[in-house]
Amino acid sequence: MRNGVPPDSVRTDRPARAGRRTLSRDDWARAALEAMRESGLGAIAVEPLAERLGTTKGSFYWHFKDRDALIHAALELWVEESDAMMAAAARITDPAERGRWLTEFAFTGPQGADISTTLLVHSTHPVVGPFLERVTEQRIAWGAALNEELGLAPEAARQHALAAWMVAVGIALVRRGAPQLLPQGDESDAFKRYIIELLRPRP
Repeated sequence: MRNGVPPDSVRTDRPARAGRRTLSRDDWARAALEAMRESGLGAIAVEPLAERLGTTKGSFYWHFKDRDALIHAALELWVEESDAMMAAAARITDPAERGRWLTEFAFTGPQGADISTTLLVHSTHPVVGPFLERVTEQRIAWGAALNEELGLAPEAARQHALAAWMVAVGIALVRRGAPQLLPQGDESDAFKRYIIELLRPRP
């Protein structure tokens, strides 16, 4: 079991073919995650990914029994990336600075680095749903703990964390779908300061 979600049974004993690097399960999962970042869940399809990786569908079936198993593996990588981001933030000892860092990341982190916005529209998918719920709850709980450090009572801290998460999702949606709406240059810096002030807990 990994990340609390039972894995699918897979074959990992594919023999190497002369003159061609044997693709691993991780190679396929990373390609699927990248495709999801670029074009959404529908981009996870065996033939296009095989072409992207320079291999055949046979390689896929050595590692995964079906498309859902590949989605599962890709989302495991997403959880690892999310955990790494939160661990990086946790190394910032001052809670106010930690909150500013996360707001800055929402504006300037790699485009498509977080796929929460893509996954939200597929929240009822049997594979996507548990991962999305798990990561979202972890982030809101993490934000609530930060807000308690800044002096909010537990109930208010969670409400504020939920509001901050919703703002972050909105920023990600605009960055992906209508980036021209975001302020540029000095106006961008002023807008980020406004968002930081808006999200600052007030005990």
